[in-house]
Amino acid sequence: MLYQRTLMGVSLIAAMAAVPVLAQEPLSEGWLGSETLQTPYGEFEFKNGYPVGDSAERLLDLELRNRAVEVYLTNMMAVSQKAVDEGLRAFGASKPNQVVIWEQLMDPATVLLTANTETVYALGTLDLKADGPTVVEAPAKMLGFLQDGLQRYLQDIGPLGPDKGAGGKFLVLPPDHGGDVPDGYFVVKSPTYSVMFAMRGFQVDNKTDEAVALMKQTRVYPLSTAAAPPPMQFMNGSNQKISTLFPDNFHYFELLAKLVEDEPLDSFGPLERAQMQSIGIQKGKPFAPDARLKALLSESARLGGAIARAQTYAYREKDPYYYAGKKWQGIPSGLTYTFAIDGAPQIDAKVNVYYMAAGNSPAMMAKNIGQGSQYLWTYRDAEGNYLDGAKSYALHIPPNIPAKAFWSVLVYDALSRSQLQTSQHLPSVSSYSSPVVNPDGSIDIAFGPEKPTNAGNWIKTVPGKGWFGMFRWYSPTEPFFDKSWQLEDIKPSK
Repeated sequence: MLYQRTLMGVSLIAAMAAVPVLAQEPLSEGWLGSETLQTPYGEFEFKNGYPVGDSAERLLDLELRNRAVEVYLTNMMAVSQKAVDEGLRAFGASKPNQVVIWEQLMDPATVLLTANTETVYALGTLDLKADGPTVVEAPAKMLGFLQDGLQRYLQDIGPLGPDKGAGGKFLVLPPDHGGDVPDGYFVVKSPTYSVMFAMRGFQVDNKTDEAVALMKQTRVYPLSTAAAPPPMQFMNGSNQKISTLFPDNFHYFELLAKLVEDEPLDSFGPLERAQMQSIGIQKGKPFAPDARLKALLSESARLGGAIARAQTYAYREKDPYYYAGKKWQGIPSGLTYTFAIDGAPQIDAKVNVYYMAAGNSPAMMAKNIGQGSQYLWTYRDAEGNYLDGAKSYALHIPPNIPAKAFWSVLVYDALSRSQLQTSQHLPSVSSYSSPVVNPDGSIDIAFGPEKPTNAGNWIKTVPGKGWFGMFRWYSPTEPFFDKSWQLEDIKPSK
């Protein structure tokens, strides 16, 4: 038997030896063998399937940079909210009972994304981790909202909220709250410990006094102190240098790291956390990048900011224009305030809006005839060119503007996305500014560095600065929504 097996083995070896050795089939096109890969980011060499020289190091740096840019773009709303909180704290409003009110309206001294010049603003923040369940007593006749620490909508305040414009007590619960909830409150549970509330009050007879007096009825206190709440402190933000703009440098990632550390782990999804961990941001661990990583993140923030600016000013994913054939933009079609489709966040659409705007509420986006507010904005003139502060333009507004409360046209700096700073106190024309009206009810507005001799309404611009215009309708009526009334484009003028 052993002899037979040996013969069989010998026969098998001989048979195998007789089979000719075939050359390995070449791999399909696209596999990296011995070649140089040409890319927009440089050349990367491979030999026998292995990266050569510094190719691996540069590719891994490229991957890290791409991750950092995605972290920048994906978390822009959250970091923007954190920057507003940081700006308020720097001004002195570091506690929930400290509320900033712009008593003489919001002016260009405050750098705040696309704030208006017509309503009285009030802003404040809650710290549910320190204070637990917190009460916000909102006055009547306000229009506002509560949003969580990632700038996500929680609740409306005002006509479209549960108080129906009559004011009331909102009880904001922390994410880990499990106790009983007392009666007599509009209950809001936040998924984050930090919460921001914003309210807007309306002028009466072109004066802010009544709105300011109402806003100073606001009370904010921990539920545990309801029997004897701490006194309120109101700070006037008008004509004060307050900066709330999120950065496009390394500090952006520092703000994000602070937010990650302060909020519950599940405030961010698993993929978001994985991307952040790859650049050194992880809950429970210090964010302390070495000099090399810090330089890469600084560069990535600049690149992320540049991409965000392109997404905002040259959006190409969907048609952003509200009127066919015109340059006025609105929220990209098919989206609600959640900026999601089938539950998937639309990152580019979010960046398109929230690089230049702040505040997230259905009342600002949904169709509410005679209530809430609507907005259109334009970066380009009728010819499709970006608006230039050195040039002159004209806007003709047809009569019967569909706004029950008020309308306004406001100019913003394309760099800061905040009110354009000029020698004019307020860079706007509105139904509150006593505009010159034509005999047929239409209104003409001139834009440019010098006021034309025949201009009744003029907004000053600055050579060397790009600008964009935003039109607001407060309590818009049906002609805005059905587009039977349309805003004309801003046209170049001599």
